[in-house]
Amino acid sequence: MKAYVEKRVSELNQESATLSSFLEVIDDLLAERSFRRIDISKGQVESVTPQHLNREKAPTHETTILAAEGVQLGEIHIEDDNVTVIPREDIKFDVNSPPLRAFLLARVLEPMSAKDAELVREGRLQQGKALTYAIDQDKGILRSLVVHNFGDEKRLSELRNAFRWTFRRMYEKSAEYQGR
Repeated sequence: MKAYVEKRVSELNQESATLSSFLEVIDDLLAERSFRRIDISKGQVESVTPQHLNREKAPTHETTILAAEGVQLGEIHIEDDNVTVIPREDIKFDVNSPPLRAFLLARVLEPMSAKDAELVREGRLQQGKALTYAIDQDKGILRSLVVHNFGDEKRLSELRNAFRWTFRRMYEKSAEYQGR
């Protein structure tokens, strides 16, 4: 009976590993074909500094981003109409990774920003109330991402979900996760 159970556990582990690799290939294919890549010049990214990070004022609300295994990946700070997402200091997230560039920027933040810009052009939103964002990086490693003028609670919820998904995907692709 012991030999049978050991054999069965081995088979199930092998099947799980195979299915996980299939899932990874499918995710990569979906990421490549579903998202359009955007080019943000290095000058644009580095020239914008999140101003409210330097303030001593405590955030109004803070949420922790966790991986599926419970590993803390970062934090989301909400202060007034600004949201700051900060990765855990010892986790290195590449600012050029597809989850960040192709999903978070191209599919979430850029459309929100474009919608607000259109509302400003139509006169339905004040110029200073349009959504903008800034990426703080150090040698290609994400230090923080700040979204100014996020809007209403619905948008905030969408942003939180997008931040969580992005951080989790970047973590799954990172060496920290692969080395576990």
